[in-house]
Amino acid sequence: MLIRKLLIHERPLFVAHLKRLTPSDRRFRFAQVHVSDEVIGRYVAGIHVDDLILGCFTDEHLVGAVHVAFAGDLAEVGVSVDPDHRAQGIGAELFQRAARWARNRHAERLYTLCQTDNRAMIALAVKLGMKIHRESGTAEAFLVLAPPDLLTVSDELSVGMHTVFRDWADVMRTCRGMWLPGRS
Repeated sequence: MLIRKLLIHERPLFVAHLKRLTPSDRRFRFAQVHVSDEVIGRYVAGIHVDDLILGCFTDEHLVGAVHVAFAGDLAEVGVSVDPDHRAQGIGAELFQRAARWARNRHAERLYTLCQTDNRAMIALAVKLGMKIHRESGTAEAFLVLAPPDLLTVSDELSVGMHTVFRDWADVMRTCRGMWLPGRS
């Protein structure tokens, strides 16, 4: 399993991941009913370039993602994981990395919105120490974030470096196959 930032040109992977969600999963992810493929396409197209999309990959396939968007000192988070990869800690890991990323950019609070019947998301929010407010079928969860520190910054940096080295190793394997036919 590899978790890394999605680049702008990889947003179609995020679109495809969200479109694979069932209608009930889409309702949970977007906290609204009837989320069509067109709505998903417009949502991803509207994601600001400074927002974060982290993806979780298994065998080069995007199986989970988190989107973090800023509104002042508030960082809003949306998490989704393919049904056949749930209950493996992917959502929690994505959420924790999103919180660290937001914290390192001086967000003061983390926020997520979900349906009150989205037990998995509410359980995750509680596990992460978020305060939950339920009203009219939705639940809002907030987490006060501490300022960044050396540990959070170095942790984010080490994850980024791991991705860079992994990508470099992939390029070297490809080049070796071109330079030395029959070896890859």
